[in-house]
Amino acid sequence: MLAPMTIWSSTFAALILCAATAAAAAPVAKDPPTHVSGVDVPAGPGPKLVSSYPADGSEIPAGTLVLKLTFDQKMTPDGWSYARTDAGEFPHCLAHPRLLGDQHTFVLLCNVAPHRAYAIAINAPRDFRNEIGRSATPTTFRFSTGDTGVWDMHRALEQAGLTEVDDPVMTWHDDGAGVSQYPPPDADAKPNP
Repeated sequence: MLAPMTIWSSTFAALILCAATAAAAAPVAKDPPTHVSGVDVPAGPGPKLVSSYPADGSEIPAGTLVLKLTFDQKMTPDGWSYARTDAGEFPHCLAHPRLLGDQHTFVLLCNVAPHRAYAIAINAPRDFRNEIGRSATPTTFRFSTGDTGVWDMHRALEQAGLTEVDDPVMTWHDDGAGVSQYPPPDADAKPNP
């Protein structure tokens, strides 16, 4: 008969061996939760730009442009960052983009001159964020322009693969906070003055 201490030691050693085996077999989290100001932010990668109009490296007609950025995650409407870069000129754009109903796509009304090379740094500084506060991966995309060809909004929306519902100019607002909003559900809502 084994002494109680020997049984306890054997059991303890077996438990340690099982725990070590389980730990070795468990996958290691690539993105552990981040502790920020007393709050644990869920793990996972930040949003990435998955498509744009114009596409990176493309040539488009000059004139009116609806710049379209689509991210792989739902975004918050109150943060964005379009910045200049030495890689090309920056287009003339309105100050604020609009987040569309899919909550993944931002649109911004711009004007581009003919026969120019443009470049836009996205998220430098890091203001594009998903709905839980993770910043989008910074990126830069470039495009060039040919002859002038687009001067009306309808055609600019079509080029970006959008419809009139996706108008980049905010028609409604939320009491001056500058956040893109959808029309209120009530019939008495009033458009921006």
